[in-house]
Amino acid sequence: MARDQTTHERTETSEKFERNRRSFLKAAGATVTSAVGLSVAGGRVSASEYETITVPAGQTKSITVGDGQTFENKLIDQSAPGAAATIRASGSGWTIRNVGFKGGCGATNFGFFSIIPSVSSGGKGTIENVYMGDGAETNGANEAQPGGLWVDANTPHEGELTLRNVNIQKYANNGLYGSGPGAAHGAGSGGPVKVEGCYCANNDIANVRLGTPGSYVKDTVIEDNGAPVHHPNGPNKRGIWGWYVPITVKNCDVKVTEYDAVNGGFHGGEVEVKNSRVKGPTSGNVATKNVGGKPKTKVPKKVPRTAKQAANGN
Repeated sequence: MARDQTTHERTETSEKFERNRRSFLKAAGATVTSAVGLSVAGGRVSASEYETITVPAGQTKSITVGDGQTFENKLIDQSAPGAAATIRASGSGWTIRNVGFKGGCGATNFGFFSIIPSVSSGGKGTIENVYMGDGAETNGANEAQPGGLWVDANTPHEGELTLRNVNIQKYANNGLYGSGPGAAHGAGSGGPVKVEGCYCANNDIANVRLGTPGSYVKDTVIEDNGAPVHHPNGPNKRGIWGWYVPITVKNCDVKVTEYDAVNGGFHGGEVEVKNSRVKGPTSGNVATKNVGGKPKTKVPKKVPRTAKQAANGN
């Protein structure tokens, strides 16, 4: 469960992940409607307006964002039972902005993620003001399969990805899963993943998981406050999990007391926490500087609290 699913880590679990992911993408691609396709290529919508994309019960919609494209001011309604949507972004100069996922992701296969981004070498991609706070749809045992956001390790991701003012909660296969590119071409590879001013809570395996050079978390709130969703092999709701390379955490509030608040011990990974407030255990290679124990775990002011608020752009 702990291994990154990359082309260089072909365990039985990672192979299953790849098969399921590719099968999903192939199937989901066939469900894209013309309205969804036009929403990416169309003109910019004002912040006071948004388009609703409704996913019927038991169906999946895939949205693709490419070079230079902006996908913004959308409310993705996946509140029907078994409904799920995914946004896949690749290339350079793309933006996902003012997007809200309404309802828990209803996918039931391991390897499904609500957003799958990658950035080409020398390029930049931005995800900002996005609400993913309804997480994953669970069964009677509070179990689920989907993850929140997986940085694609196989495209590969070699550029700069920035997440700003994003709300990610209650996913089973990591909230932000950004460590995979760090091993795509040997440990220490991949482009940076920069997490700024976000809120990540109650995501199983890890709330924030990074493993590429230059990656950091700043001005972000991370907590586990008891929401029961978990992967069938869980729960283990780490706060921040560092892989492969040094990761910096600065001016963050982290409260995870039942699991590791910060873990920096995987495959050479280490985490340096500075000017932050952390409550909970740490393990592995973790260094601290000016770190107190009284985190403030309110959702940051600029982070959307509902899908509608995100789609409206405020």
